[in-house]
Amino acid sequence: MAMKLFKTMAIFGAAFLAVSTFNQQDAKLYLTAEALGASQAPQVKVGQTYWIGNDYYFVCQFDKKPQMGTLIMKIQIFTKNGSQDSSFEITGNADMPSMRGAHGTGDKYFKVNKKGDYLLPISVVMPGEWEVELKFLKDKKSVYTGSVRFHV
Repeated sequence: MAMKLFKTMAIFGAAFLAVSTFNQQDAKLYLTAEALGASQAPQVKVGQTYWIGNDYYFVCQFDKKPQMGTLIMKIQIFTKNGSQDSSFEITGNADMPSMRGAHGTGDKYFKVNKKGDYLLPISVVMPGEWEVELKFLKDKKSVYTGSVRFHV
């Protein structure tokens, strides 16, 4: 009995110490862009055009209306002259913002098909809001960071 009491007191003591030494002023919410050192992380909307610097732009789409199951995200990159470009590397991390980490895929590379489209399968395992964090690399250097949110 005394041993159980001692263990319980030790647990409470450790918890108190951990909570009492936490300084709330040290806590900060970081946007993906801030964590990566980028200037901003825009919320990308499906079907709209977004510029990557002055020379490239991209359009993001899904193969179907978002629903449970596998969803394919498609990104097409074009030069400012309108020619499709496939010289980038793009990663995507799909997750539910309300349950961060519970369904996260980790950074997965988009695959490039014969048409030059970048494709990423996303496994939607439950209804709710989902987010895909996007990172565009050109010559192994980060050139664009953003995210796409959708609801199932």
